[in-house]
Amino acid sequence: MSGLEDINTIAVWLDATYQLEWPIQVQLLRSYTNDVYVVTTATNKYILKIYGINWRTQADIQYEVALLEHLAQKGLHIANAIAGKDTRKAYNMVTSKGAQYAVLFEYADGYKPQPPFSNTLYVAFGCAMARMHELSNDFATDYKRKSLDLGTIIEAPIKLALPLIENEEDRVFLRKVAQRVIHEMNALQISDLDWGPIHGDATLDNLHVTDDNQIVLYDFDSGGPGWRAADLQGWAYNNTVYAEKWEAFKQGYSSIRRITPHNLEAARYLSVAWLIWGLQIDLEHRILGQSQEKITEYFAMQIGSIRAQARLAFG
Repeated sequence: MSGLEDINTIAVWLDATYQLEWPIQVQLLRSYTNDVYVVTTATNKYILKIYGINWRTQADIQYEVALLEHLAQKGLHIANAIAGKDTRKAYNMVTSKGAQYAVLFEYADGYKPQPPFSNTLYVAFGCAMARMHELSNDFATDYKRKSLDLGTIIEAPIKLALPLIENEEDRVFLRKVAQRVIHEMNALQISDLDWGPIHGDATLDNLHVTDDNQIVLYDFDSGGPGWRAADLQGWAYNNTVYAEKWEAFKQGYSSIRRITPHNLEAARYLSVAWLIWGLQIDLEHRILGQSQEKITEYFAMQIGSIRAQARLAFG
C-alpha cells in the first residue's frame, strides 16, 4: 500500500483497525515528513498520520502518544490519539515505502483562526501554551524521544548543510550564526533554563478555536524534551509588526506561568536555532535528491530567512 497512491486500501485498513462507521472517506491533506490524511465517516472526522520513514522511531511516536494522553487526562484541550480495536494507539503499516507507523488522531474541535488575528486570540494562545507546559511538568514515560538540545537543533543540521552550500558568503554566515546561537545559549547558563516537554511548532497553524473561545492544540510531532522558551514565540522579538501580539501572548502565558528574563532571552536565540534545524528536516525529507539548481535555490531562500531572523534576535 502506498500512502499517496491507494486511499481505498487505507480506508479498508482503518475499518479493520478502528471502530469507525462505514463508509470511510480518506483525503490527502499534506505530504512532507509524514503523510497526513483527513478521514471522514458518517458522523465524525479524524486525522490519520502515517509517519515518514527515517523521521520518527516507534519510541518517538509512543512518547508523543503518551504525552497527549497525559495532557488530555489533565484537562488540556488537545487532539488526542484514538485507540484501535485492540486498545493500541500506534500501529505498524507496511506500505510501498516500507515499514511505517500510523496513528489516528481526533479532529480538533473548533476552527482554524483566520486573519486579522486579534490580541485576544494571542492572550488565549499564551494561556494554552502555559497550561501545556505546566501540566506536563510531571509527565513521565519509558519511551524516549530525542532531546531538542543544541546537538539536535544546531550541530547536526550544520554538519549536514555546510558541505552542500555553494555560496561562500552564505556558508560563512551560517557557520557564524550557529556559533553565535550556541555562545548566547551557553552564556545564559543552560542548566537554569526551563526544560521539559514542548510543542515544538507552537503556531496558529497548529490550533483551533472553539465557539466558546477555547484553544485546542494539535500536531505535537515536532515536540519532545526541550527548552520551554522555544514555544514562547521568540521570532517576534524586535518585530515591530507583531509587537502587540507578542505582548498579548506573554500576558496570557504569564497569567498562568512566570516567564523569567533568561527564558525570555533564550526564546529569541531559539527562534534562529529552529530555522537552522529546519534545514536538516527539509534536506532529508524534501530537498536532497533534487537537482543542484533546486538545492541552490532552496539555500538562497532559507538562509535569507535565517539572516532576517538573526537580525531581529541579535539586534
